[in-house]
Amino acid sequence: MYPFRFKVMLIVFVLLFICIGVRLFQLQVIETDKYKGISKTRRIATYPLDSIRGSIFDRNGKTLATDQHTFDISVHYKNLLYCYITRKNKTIPRIATMEEHKKTKSSCIACHANQDVWLKKLSQLLNIPQSKLLDRTEQAIEKVERLKQSMEQKYGRAIRIKEETGFYPIVSDVAWEKVIQIEIKSEDFPGVRITPRSERIYPEQELASHILGYISKLTEDEWKVQSNKWNNFILASSSAGNDTSSLLYDGYAENDNIGRTGVEAYYEDELHGLRGKRFEEITCKNTQIEKTVLERPPVPGNDLYLTLDSQIQAYAEKSLGTNLGAIIVMDPWAGEILAMTSNPRFNPNTIDKDFNRLIRHPSKPFLNRAIQGALPPGSIFKIITATAALSSSAISSQTNFECPGYTKYKNIIFKCWSEHGHGSIAIEDAIPYSCNVFFFETAKILGGDPLYAWAKKFGIGEKTGIDLPHEKSGNLPKLATTANTMNVAIGQGALLTTPLQLVRLYAAIANGGTLVQPHILSKITNSQGETVRTFNPENKQKLTLQPAIINTLRTTLQDVVIRGTAKDKGLDIYKIAGKTGTAETGRHKDNHAWFVGYAPYDNPRYCFVVLVEHTRGHGGDIAGPIARELMSYLFPEINHAL
Repeated sequence: MYPFRFKVMLIVFVLLFICIGVRLFQLQVIETDKYKGISKTRRIATYPLDSIRGSIFDRNGKTLATDQHTFDISVHYKNLLYCYITRKNKTIPRIATMEEHKKTKSSCIACHANQDVWLKKLSQLLNIPQSKLLDRTEQAIEKVERLKQSMEQKYGRAIRIKEETGFYPIVSDVAWEKVIQIEIKSEDFPGVRITPRSERIYPEQELASHILGYISKLTEDEWKVQSNKWNNFILASSSAGNDTSSLLYDGYAENDNIGRTGVEAYYEDELHGLRGKRFEEITCKNTQIEKTVLERPPVPGNDLYLTLDSQIQAYAEKSLGTNLGAIIVMDPWAGEILAMTSNPRFNPNTIDKDFNRLIRHPSKPFLNRAIQGALPPGSIFKIITATAALSSSAISSQTNFECPGYTKYKNIIFKCWSEHGHGSIAIEDAIPYSCNVFFFETAKILGGDPLYAWAKKFGIGEKTGIDLPHEKSGNLPKLATTANTMNVAIGQGALLTTPLQLVRLYAAIANGGTLVQPHILSKITNSQGETVRTFNPENKQKLTLQPAIINTLRTTLQDVVIRGTAKDKGLDIYKIAGKTGTAETGRHKDNHAWFVGYAPYDNPRYCFVVLVEHTRGHGGDIAGPIARELMSYLFPEINHAL
């Protein structure tokens, strides 16, 4: 029984293989000319499908950046080419030398009578002169013909390039009503295709422009780099045995947009998305599309939710006004940036039009002063000098120095800001009244090494690691001499800090000694609204600060507002603890005015820094009132109680 069944199965398999062999012979030998002809007359063309760039929102879900759909009108290259030839009476060398062209006695208009229909129709519908449409046509033709000539010279024979089968934009940003008319009467517009395109929109205009950044077109060199990165990614995925579906997607296309600054640049890989692909079968003779073989839809970019509060941001920008400088408002416990403004700003919506003017402007509008403005901090730094001296027991809370308005070291006279001096003074008064002489004398005892070490612990001279590009580290000089140490002890000399470093420093005093990780990102979500990841701080450090020293610093910082250099500025009602600073620039009566602090001092909710560059005034007089205006928004309940 079983041998019989085995023979039957064997016969079936043999017959099956014979059938397959016969069919292969028929296809490859008998009908070879048929399929060879089809392959010569038809080909598969691949077209990229643009992805939608992810949106950017503030912490409350307000849209700060998004892609808005707009429509371009594109025309098939064949229609552009013969319209150009017949309407402008131009000769294309490669067509003039073709045998078919030499033999015919008909004019180009007679041979290609319908190729210019689109020109008249679009001109009437859009109210655009035909001459203007022809000028845009000429640009596309010159580009394609130049590329075709280059490829034919390279290979030494006539070839058809894929650019000859494509559509080229002739009119941009077409009104939706016009798009509908074209789609409804598509037979009246031969060779015309509506091409959807995404345009980046920033609804709040200049608001938070340095945080958001802007996008612009890839240069040719950048496109090559991005193409290589994408190809390497595909190869790496394939070699690792990962899903090969990425082969059906594209990376960057030529003339694609890419983030240049701000979160647009820092989170480019998250925002960009994946371009899809459309595979179309076309007839080579007349380049008509036969059918769409396969279409892989694009994958939208992920959305970003920032820690930014757009209302606080708007009020910070209003408070800073036209002053050259920066304001930062940060959560002192989590390091979340609630506001970060730098003035002057720019409008990312008009960056293409404004770029050349802005890049040459002496005030440097593209500079994010909050993270890139490296300036001497002045008396703001004295809090570090005090910490270093108290921690190393170089001084105590009872240590007194005499301040006659100056002190000497060798042949050098170091002046206090007060010409009359402060008399005998201890740290409980030296910080509120910002006595330079007290800190000069402290620096002599302390020495350079402990001061340098504590400055490093507080992150001075190093990047904070905020998730924004191009952050500056400032400069913490080596303190090789006593004179250098004395200068740095009051925040002068070669010492340079950024506003972000200083707000982080004072946040550590507010929260009890933790150096937080400043950050802009809250979470990333995909196009379905699912959370992809949330921000996890990687650079959070606990400082070894004695509780008694923290209490001393907090008390003296409160006194700055109550009875010190920020007295009578209207800040005490908000329970602010902070420090004024006036950094000399080396030019006569030209200073950088600072005010850094946190509020309320008994339960800190906000840590902030105010910087005004190049002013004749002092920190308390210039930055203090700005801080007061900012506080009036942050604590509306106090305003209502007044």
